[in-house]
Amino acid sequence: MTDTSTASSTTSARTELLERASKIAPLLRDNAAEAERSRRLPDANVEAMSAEGFFSLRTPARFGGLETDLRTYTDVVARIAGACGSSGWIAFISNATAWVVSSAFGEQALREVFGGNPSTRFIGLLAPTATSRRVEGGHAVTGRWGFASNSSHADWAMLTAPLEDEDGDVSPHLILAPMTELTVVDTWFVAGMAGTGSNTVETGGEVFVPTHRTVPFGRVLSGRTQSESSHQSVPQRENFVISAVHMVGAPVIGMARAALDVTLERLRTPKPISYTFYTDTRDAPSTQLNIAKAATLIDTAEMLLQWWADETVGAASEGREFDALARARFRANFGYAMECCRDATKLLLNVQGASAFATTNPVQRIWRDLETASRHGLLNYEFGQEVYSRSLLGIEEPIGVLV
Repeated sequence: MTDTSTASSTTSARTELLERASKIAPLLRDNAAEAERSRRLPDANVEAMSAEGFFSLRTPARFGGLETDLRTYTDVVARIAGACGSSGWIAFISNATAWVVSSAFGEQALREVFGGNPSTRFIGLLAPTATSRRVEGGHAVTGRWGFASNSSHADWAMLTAPLEDEDGDVSPHLILAPMTELTVVDTWFVAGMAGTGSNTVETGGEVFVPTHRTVPFGRVLSGRTQSESSHQSVPQRENFVISAVHMVGAPVIGMARAALDVTLERLRTPKPISYTFYTDTRDAPSTQLNIAKAATLIDTAEMLLQWWADETVGAASEGREFDALARARFRANFGYAMECCRDATKLLLNVQGASAFATTNPVQRIWRDLETASRHGLLNYEFGQEVYSRSLLGIEEPIGVLV
């Protein structure tokens, strides 16, 4: 059971962080179009987010970070994404990677990465698109990794590469490398989430990665990490699979809520429905039904994310594990939440009609960003349903890794 004073303190800290996110929201919103045009976040956005501590949401407190729990992270990142989808996505990728790094790597690596800078910014990539060879003290890695969100502003990269261990066995490992040792290749030309600067990064040759900056990915998935020490906090004890997937969805929730807010704001000015006798869109039952259904879908998605965040934090606090069925249920619930966000946004586009696609209307950018972000591989609705149904039916053969 959660201590009352601890819960009250957590809620108070969450409220304060949400107020700070609301304070910078106008700046992020004003710069959203520029982020899309330049295909990277404006420096002003990054500076404002850093000043409020929004790149240290999941950084350990012993390194000066805020070390928030999953629920607080989710609410704050959703608030940021509501102002600018790309800014919310960068907040997600950097904080999620900081959490993985602080949970998985040993003390020497953590001091290198976070020492003196709790707001260290990251890229994080799990595709093992690299080669390596063992050398004295570590590995020489050569690789090229796509979809590197935050490539324009990151300090460190968490990458994945196949490494050979002392027994000659090769398996995927998470590795850490400073961005100064990597080259960013300009490849991010997309219709949605353009401001995330999700370019390709490559080594350009061999990069030396010392052993202390490597950890077997299988060990991370199983929860057996190098950070098993007295330093481990509740956030670091959160279930890896559930937290890793959950953190991806926070920006999507924020964008869906923003689409509703923008639509309601535009409806405050009476506007007729073309080729009908309605002089005010708000009077039409079709408008009212679409608004109600969209709001309910977004509420449903929010409640699912908040419930799973609270459940994950509670389990970490109490030392409870999630069995295979619970994890499968999570993937199904989470994919459904993302589907709710997409369906809600489509209804809101119907409410606004063709004017929703004017370049001056922010809802078209929110829609494109949401449609792109919600199709991240870890948010796949159909895969989640398949995983859950197979678990319910007792089919044990795995069909994916992060389940």
